[in-house]
Order: sequence, then structure tokens, then C-alpha cells
Amino acid sequence: MISVNNRLRKLFLKPGSIYTRPLVRRILMFVVFFALYMVCLSADFIPEKVSLLVGEVSDRDVIAPRTVSYVDSAKTKKLEIEVLASVANVYDMDVAVMAKAEEDVKTIFRSAQAVLADNSLTTSEQKLEKLTHGLPVSLSSAVITGLIHLDEDGLVKTENYTTAILRKYLQRGIRDDDLEIARKQVVLEAEELGLNKNAETIVAGIAQTLIRPNFILNVRETDKRKQSALANIEPVRETVKKGQILVRRGDVVTSEQIHVMEELGLYAGNVNAARILGLAVFVLLVMGISMGYLYQFANSIHANDRYLILLGLIILVTMIIAKVAHYYSDFAAPVAAGALLAAILIDARVGLVVGVIMAMFFGVIVEHDLRAVAAALIGGMTGVYSVTKMVHGYSLTKAGVSIAAVNFLVIGSTGLIEQLNGSEILLQGLSGAIGGILSAVITIGLLPYLENAFNITTPVKLLDLAKPNHPLLQRLLLDAPGTYHHSVLVGNLAETAAVTVGADPVVVRVGAYYHDIGKTKRPYFFIENQAGSENPHDKIAPSLSTLIITSHIKDGLDLCRDYKLPQVITDIVQQHHGTTLVSYFYKRATEHEHGECVIEDDFRYEGPAPQTKEAALIMLADACEAAVRSIGKPNVNRIESTVRKIIRERLQDGQLDDCNLTLKDLKIIGDVYIRLLSSMFHSRIEYPEALKELERRKNKNGNNNKQPAGKDDDNVGDGVHVDPGTK
Repeated sequence: MISVNNRLRKLFLKPGSIYTRPLVRRILMFVVFFALYMVCLSADFIPEKVSLLVGEVSDRDVIAPRTVSYVDSAKTKKLEIEVLASVANVYDMDVAVMAKAEEDVKTIFRSAQAVLADNSLTTSEQKLEKLTHGLPVSLSSAVITGLIHLDEDGLVKTENYTTAILRKYLQRGIRDDDLEIARKQVVLEAEELGLNKNAETIVAGIAQTLIRPNFILNVRETDKRKQSALANIEPVRETVKKGQILVRRGDVVTSEQIHVMEELGLYAGNVNAARILGLAVFVLLVMGISMGYLYQFANSIHANDRYLILLGLIILVTMIIAKVAHYYSDFAAPVAAGALLAAILIDARVGLVVGVIMAMFFGVIVEHDLRAVAAALIGGMTGVYSVTKMVHGYSLTKAGVSIAAVNFLVIGSTGLIEQLNGSEILLQGLSGAIGGILSAVITIGLLPYLENAFNITTPVKLLDLAKPNHPLLQRLLLDAPGTYHHSVLVGNLAETAAVTVGADPVVVRVGAYYHDIGKTKRPYFFIENQAGSENPHDKIAPSLSTLIITSHIKDGLDLCRDYKLPQVITDIVQQHHGTTLVSYFYKRATEHEHGECVIEDDFRYEGPAPQTKEAALIMLADACEAAVRSIGKPNVNRIESTVRKIIRERLQDGQLDDCNLTLKDLKIIGDVYIRLLSSMFHSRIEYPEALKELERRKNKNGNNNKQPAGKDDDNVGDGVHVDPGTK
């Protein structure tokens, strides 16, 4: 099957085509995905089948396609108004009102007594004028006239009655809306005292004038009680069952029916140009800022058309899935699937960006429900962390459980903030947990198709290649068991070092398993597979031996293509010897009669030199393991000397120029290899019985062991030359 990348090249990269320009391709992809996103997000803004208006006669039956429960905002508002009306106002009594009233009563009657005691006032007019000027409040002329016609005892009795009536009503408390009623009752109270007409007029008149509201509205406490009452109101929820008839043919459409259809997504009204424009601007901003982030912080991805198309498709597919899930439950939407796919297939940082993008777009889908957006955002970030924090691959099952747990906590905590009831919070939290599990399930389902379509190698695919039952590894084990064992040891060395220098340990281990796979073509030309038998290199020319040794790279590449191994593994197979010299056979060639005619380049691997940290780690581990194995009596000092020498020679030979390893990294790698090789090849105790048996066999059979030639890599270990190409 032709990969997406090849299809794009055939379609857009024809010679002379305008699409060969990177900027044009970026703009074209941007416009296409912008249009697709707009179609997906604006579906609710465009009229659908139902476009009825309030007051119109329906020309069809409108049936609910699914069960939905929604908050009836109109009924909820009406309930809130009723509850607020039922909350009584809180009043505080103002004691100063009573004190002021009693003081005014005393002042009025003291003034009246003073007028009566003044003998200089001979006429009623003089007494009225003086009393009027001495009063603290304005009284009616009938009350003032009555006061000057009372005697001393009458003034005392009238004062007492007036004070008693005022105290009676002010102690009860009088509000503003009770004042008129209180004034009428004061008159009735005065009539029931049994006083003469003049005294009754005085008591009623003064009491009516001095009585005041002494209950003051406590606005703060009243508002507090009203807010508390509102907080305890449960929103009025209505449930529409699947198959229920919302509007019958011939019915006059009401606003309530329109609202139900909107909740079900069956009604969108007229096209709202302003909303469409706002959505377009919002989508452009999100896409533009995301592209700017990729350009600034992930330029290698921004410059790769394949990754950009994959990124756009991940967002689009996730958005469509979220759109469908939205009609059933906002919190169950598997929005985190987009972040998971981007993190696994492209990069963890890009996964975080996709998580933010999906949360923003999902906010449009759920009509800006902050709780749903928060769950989508934090769930996506959790998913990215779950699949990137593991050194040896990832578990999408664990990632799904992590997202589910975080979704439950986010939805639950935000529900408590909004003071929802416990059962509703629990139901929504469980929906969020289901959404987290669905995110992992969808990722598992889509991952292999996207991997194959876009020719991307993920840790899961690499870990499958590392299984011992892989046909190519089985072939290596059966045809070249010594090479198989050597590859496992190289994998242990390189993987341990990869963690310390920031390389991919999964790529390193799998690459080490397959780096010498080409030796299965001619296994007995490599000494680790000869098992003490005759070395065929002793009978052929050094130049031919070199050709055979170096051909295991080409043979390995052929096998990689036959078994469709990922490109990253193929690159390691091709680069793990770089352009190093097959020094053992080169030295043999120069020792012959016409050695001065030997060309060194004829005894070098074709390369190229390692281009990545992973390839360089395998090159060094390959050489160090073979060289240390050749040491007669290995100890820490000899192993350290050999490892340091190999790394130094590779560096001086230019084999590490393109792999982005620093001198500090090389020192760390050397330390790791020395530590591991010292533990692998430590000296062992020789048991006496075994030694005796060995001597007996030697004496019987003779010591005819030949010195092996053609070991792998040009290193000196305990005086023995070792050639890297002939392990």
C-alpha cells in the first residue's frame, strides 16, 4: 500500500507544480482544515430540518430522536421569583425613635405648663402664639387650642396617656408600610380611654404626629437570606423521552417547544451571521497560534507535510467523535483521544498543544460550559503525561484509567464549586470516567491505521519487534546463535547508556537486536558463530575477507526491507559501523609482498557514520563488547582502558561527528559501559576438579587451538587485535 506521504508527493510535487513551494502547501492545508473545522463546529448554527417560528402552525410531527434531560430556564426563573417573594425582609429596631418621641412629648407638655403659669398672658391669642413657638414639632390648631384650655391635672393625665400609647406601638415596631395603619389605630386607642373630647383630640393628635417607623430594613441580612434561599433551589429539569412527539402537525408552535427542540439539536433558527463570523475568527486564532507554536518550538514538525496533515486529521476526527458524544453527554466525550494520538505518533509537546486545541474547540461544541472544557483540558494533559513518562514504552490501558480518574476528580470538584447535588455530581463524574476509558479505546483502535498510513514507528511497534518470537530474531537465533547472544549484550549496554544521555531506549534496544541481522546470510564467516571450528578467512585473501565482512550491512538492509522493519531500525543497521576500517584484514594486506599498493578506503565500511545518538550508542557498544570479550583475563583496569581507547579512536576517526553526542555524553557512556562490562566479564573462581579434568583432556587430545582471526572492531585488548567486522 502506498503511504500517505508518497501519495502526497505524487499529487502535489510534480515537476514545475506550484505545490512544490512549501509556503503554498502550508496555506492550502491551512485553508482545507479551516473549512473542515468550520463545517464541524458550525453545524448547530445552520438551519436543519426544523425551522419553525413561535406562533406558526407546524406542518409536520417533530419527534425526539433520543432521551434528553435539560434545565427549563423559564420555569427555573419563575421558581426563583416565587422563592424570593417568600423570603421576609429583615428589620432592625431603632430605639432612638422611641426616645425621641418621649422627649418630644415632654417638651410639648412642659411648654403648655409654662404658658399656663405665665400670668402675663391674658388672652388666648397670646397663649396660642407663645405655645406654637415653643413646640418641637408642628401640631394642628385643634391640639394647640386644647392644650391651653387644660388645667394642671389635665396636662399631666393627657401626657401620661400620650406616652403610654406611643410606647405601646413603638415597642411592637412599626415599618414604613405599617405607619398609616398605626396612626388610625392610635385614634381608636384614644377614644377607648374615656377622656373628654378635648383631651381625646390632644392625645390622638400628638400621638399621630410623633409616631414614626422604628423598624429599619437590614438590606445586607435580607440579601443574604435571599441568596441562601436561591442556593437551595433545585433547577427545574424536564425530561424528553426518545420517540416523544414534541410538536404535532397542526399545532401552534410555542416558545417552550422551540426551547425543547434547541436542547435536542433539532432546531437552529435562522442563520446567525454574527455567530458564524465570530466562530471563524476564533478558529483562525486557535489554528494560527498553534502553527506559530510549531514554527517556533517544533520546527521539524512544522516543516513536515506528513506530520501537519496527520495533526489536522487527528483534530478533525477527535472533534467529530466529540460532536457525536455531545448529544448524549458532554462529560463522556473522549476528547483526550486527540492528545494521546498526537503524543504517541508525533511528539509529547505537540500532544499538549492538541489537548489545548481540542479543549478550545470542545468549548464551542458544549456552548462554553467551563466544567466540560476543564475536564477536556486536564484529561488531555493527563493522557499526554501517561504515555510519555514511561521509559520502556507506554500502556494505553493505564493511560485510560488515569484520564478516567482525573476526569472524575475535575468534574466532581467543579460540581462542588457550583453547589450541585451529590447524585448529579456522581452521575456526571461517572460519565467523565467513561470518557477517559473511551479515549484510550479509540486511541488503541486508530493507532495502527495511522501508523501504517503515515509510516510512523511508535514504541508499541518497536516493542513488538523486540519479542523473541519475531521471525527474523528466530532466524538469527537458529542460524547465528553467537551473533544473537552478542546482540542481546549490546542491547543491554546501549539501552542503559541511552537513558543517561537522553536517547530513546526502546529504539536503542530494538536496533541492537537487529544491527547484525545481515550475518545470518554467512554466519560462519564471523568468529562468534564458529564455535572452535576452522576459520574460513585463513584460506582466502584479505580483500575478499573484507568484502564478505562488510557485506553483512547490505545483507542486513535487504532483510530489513524483506521483513518491513521501520526506517529507524534500518538506519541503525546501515550506520552501526559507520565508515570504520576493517583493520585486521587491512593489516594482513599491508604485510604482503605488495602491501604498499593497498588502498585503505577499500577496507572501510561504506557508512554513513551514525546520524543519531541511538546509532552511535550501538556502534560503541558493539565495538566495546567485542573488544572486552577478546581480553584473556579481564579486570576493571583492562576493561576501562579498552573502552576508553575505543571511544577515543571513534571520535578521532570522525565517526561521531554527526550524532549530536557531546564530550560529556561520551564520558558518561564510557562509565556505563565500563561498569556493565566489568560485571559481565568478571574473573571467576577456577574449581580444582574442573582444572584436573581440563588438563587430562589437553594431555589426551593435545593443545591444537588456533588463534582466532576476524574479531569485531579495531581495538587492543591485552595485546590481541580485534576487528569489528568479523565478530
